[in-house]
Amino acid sequence: MTPDRPSAPRVPTHVRSTQRDVVVIGGGPAGMAAALAASQCGAQVTLVDERSALGGQVYKQFNPAFQVTDETGQGAQYRRGRDMIAAVLASAVEVLTDTVVWGIWGREVFVCRGEEEVHRIEALTIIIAAGAYDRPVPFPGWTLPGVITAGGGQSLAKVFRVAPGHRILMAGSGPLSLSFAAELKHYGANVIMLTEACRRPTVAAIWRLLWASPGNAASLRDGLAYLTALKTHRIPVRWSTIVSRAEGRDRVERAVIANVDERWHVIPGSEDVLDVDAICLGYGLCPSNELTRLCGCAHNYDEQHGGWVPWRDEWMRSSVPGVLVAGDCAGISGAATAVDEGYVAGLAAAVDTTHLSVARATALAERARRKLRRQRRFRAALDAMYPVGTGLYDLADESTVICRCEEVTLGEIRTALRQCPPDAHGVKAFTRAGMGFCQGRVCGRQVAAEVAAASGLPIGAVSPSSVRPPVKPLPIAAVAAEMPERRRPIVSLEP
Repeated sequence: MTPDRPSAPRVPTHVRSTQRDVVVIGGGPAGMAAALAASQCGAQVTLVDERSALGGQVYKQFNPAFQVTDETGQGAQYRRGRDMIAAVLASAVEVLTDTVVWGIWGREVFVCRGEEEVHRIEALTIIIAAGAYDRPVPFPGWTLPGVITAGGGQSLAKVFRVAPGHRILMAGSGPLSLSFAAELKHYGANVIMLTEACRRPTVAAIWRLLWASPGNAASLRDGLAYLTALKTHRIPVRWSTIVSRAEGRDRVERAVIANVDERWHVIPGSEDVLDVDAICLGYGLCPSNELTRLCGCAHNYDEQHGGWVPWRDEWMRSSVPGVLVAGDCAGISGAATAVDEGYVAGLAAAVDTTHLSVARATALAERARRKLRRQRRFRAALDAMYPVGTGLYDLADESTVICRCEEVTLGEIRTALRQCPPDAHGVKAFTRAGMGFCQGRVCGRQVAAEVAAASGLPIGAVSPSSVRPPVKPLPIAAVAAEMPERRRPIVSLEP
């Protein structure tokens, strides 16, 4: 799948323009590793991140306005992130935080800092390491206050020291769901139950995971630690169970959970009700692929790795010359994989900008590639243990709001599909689903599932709606700054 690309804008002369060998987009594990690798080879590197502090979601740090006096209670991921951030800040990498990348045309990266500071960075090579976001799961009641994503709950507890609720249900699937539940409990939150949509792992599945564990001892150790924490804190784990509905008046008060089959379809008559005031949803992650699609990179659909993922070669190069992709925005694989992919991408960028020979880059990348092979073997065993079920798209009913930005219900989407061509563009035109603040990040997958059902196609055969800049919301002052000139009104209001 190769998306159509918008034409480049007319750029006014007053917009600040700089030139760099390499621009890295994303300040998480992959982005920082890529920036360090390219910079250490002599390339001029600019690292851009929209947050106020580097680290991304995995290595999430506190806002620079806060001072951490005791790091022992922050966890291993915080300390790993702190060390990598320190290395980046001590290097020659130019770091631009609080900076939003809102468009890419060719090798030109357009960013906005603050309210109206628009920059254009001309790069020889672009590395996109934009990370991922929580997989949206629409079901009746999912818009109630108190229903949040696992990432949101983690941020509340980890950064702001605020518990998402007094009685928290953790619902999801896979290792991230386990880790979030254990982490919430570590920070003092009251997690009453963890529901896992997949079946309890079989002995054969566990043996496959152990067979793939050499070289992945840290990941296996982390997983065992999460399970031990849940057992120690007596948090029950209910397998083959999903949240089918949330109920309440002004906020969530009850969670309706139900047994599911191996494809995550609800088994009628198996519902139970839990009294809760918070539901954290952790059904995996989706790649932040807006920029790779905007660049015109070829993509393939892989449900297990989050949906549409860009094609890459062994050097992390995409199908578009000069554009490399690393980390979870190229398919969900975890922080350890992201670091090694970022390192390889940084070496490739150094080769592409003539700062490193191919032979030297190949030698330097060999260790990272060995680690990547082991990590992918381990990930494949995990994926077999936690397959994503298609029943995830069958939870919503006709009255469920799918597009939260434009308040479009599932019934309205299905009505539109009976009146327009069965594709995401038609639904968008008829209902405005996908035109809101998030630009389809939340509703896009459910719309694609409905299009697939209406047309009799698999969801991977449904092209997503096109991406147009700005890919992130911009202040109106920044849009005004992009205008070539301030024009007089056609009609004067003066007497």
